[in-house]
Amino acid sequence: MYLPLGQYSPDIKLGFVSASRNCFPRALAAERSERLVAATKSAGIELTLPEAECAVIETRQHAADAAKQLIAAGCDAAVLFLGNFSPEIEDAAFVKAFPGPVLLIAAAEESAINLIQKRGDALCGLLSAAMAIRKRDVQDRVHIPELPVVSAEEGAAEIAHFLKMIKVVKGVKNATIGLFGPRPRDFETCNYNLASLQSVGVEIEELGLFDLQNEIKTIQESKAIADEQKAEMPSIPEDPNFKARLSDYEQAVRNFRERLQLSGAASQCWSEQEFSLKHVPCFINGRMADKGFPIACENDAYSLVAELMAQYASDNTVTVLDINHSIPGNLHESLKDYPLKDMVGMFHCGNTASKLLKNPEMKYQLIMKRLMEPDTDPDITRGTIEGQISASPITVVQIHGYGDKLRAYICEGHFLDLDPKTFGCTGTAYIPGFHRFYRHVLLGSYHHHAAVAFAHVGAVLFDAFKLLGIEVIDTPLPDGVPYPGENVFRAGLVPKGR
Repeated sequence: MYLPLGQYSPDIKLGFVSASRNCFPRALAAERSERLVAATKSAGIELTLPEAECAVIETRQHAADAAKQLIAAGCDAAVLFLGNFSPEIEDAAFVKAFPGPVLLIAAAEESAINLIQKRGDALCGLLSAAMAIRKRDVQDRVHIPELPVVSAEEGAAEIAHFLKMIKVVKGVKNATIGLFGPRPRDFETCNYNLASLQSVGVEIEELGLFDLQNEIKTIQESKAIADEQKAEMPSIPEDPNFKARLSDYEQAVRNFRERLQLSGAASQCWSEQEFSLKHVPCFINGRMADKGFPIACENDAYSLVAELMAQYASDNTVTVLDINHSIPGNLHESLKDYPLKDMVGMFHCGNTASKLLKNPEMKYQLIMKRLMEPDTDPDITRGTIEGQISASPITVVQIHGYGDKLRAYICEGHFLDLDPKTFGCTGTAYIPGFHRFYRHVLLGSYHHHAAVAFAHVGAVLFDAFKLLGIEVIDTPLPDGVPYPGENVFRAGLVPKGR
């Protein structure tokens, strides 16, 4: 999704329609709908309702008219609320006529004193509606929450969750990503299959590193960006030539973003980009991510799309990090309270937005310098941002090709407020159940990068992935539940004999 700089997720217009079966009071559906719409408005969400009789669907014509009005209003998705039992044929007719995603929920009974005249029979009606929808093979566009029979307040919470899901779905389905240069040889696992990304709606502009080089040559003036960069990161070296390399590169990236209406980008970074453009692009990657335009490293298209998904779900800045290193027990005394096997050092050279770091400082990439400038002062390996990633809840997410489709994983945890005592942009994360998830899910199925959202948005991503048609969604299993092929005896998941 091409968004203005500074906007992290697409705007969504959400429609709402109710339904009533002819042998139930229409007024019951209307009253319950009014309460749900009011509760949703109190939560800060405005809904678009069809006008006239079709606001409560009772006939096929109502279903067609309601869908037509919501389409004309530009609704991205719709809520179908069964205010009473509802007419299942007409419910399905609405879903069939409305082309976007639909949230299907039903009204819970409200009071024991109303169970004669104002009983809506939601459990029965929802069974009928869901079956009618499936018979017409439109169930893939329908989201039914874990607890679909709701009070007004519960319904408003489900609508808020659905709205966040649709931000992810709309953003991904309308995303165009720019890939600059080939995948570096040393990162074979950062390969990508175009068809797998296109299966969820992503479009790809495959470009060359030379395109960036040629664009940089056209830059006449980037002083405003240079001043902005220096204000954000005072530790940028005073070398005028180096400062121009950074600002000209950012201007070139912005030019491509606007010209091609890109949602994000991935650069070739790792050796060739440094030799060609004379800097490490990490700082610019982090700056652009903070503006809602993530840039992944090593031309990693999958991580870029995962970043976009995480950004749309969290409506905030994201990053990409390596699942990098284990944590020694003597890193800090507080680690005695955590299972070390579920701790992970998450690292990258320095591509995380400075606002997410404690005491960020521009330095050089230590590993690259060993390879490229072993006997000189750092020059072309400058441009990383080093600092401790601040304490925060996190959602770690990644996608990967699964034939011509995608599979995904999601896990949640948090960064601790600990000095990682190492170089780069690094955080110490606790991810419950990580060691078993790593062994039985990640190894062999996913590569070393992961997108990180600085909020818990796993529930939103999980439901959005289902609407996007991602069939395999891996998540950590609870303690005591074995993964396929796990040695339950070594894992301690069987009762101990005497």
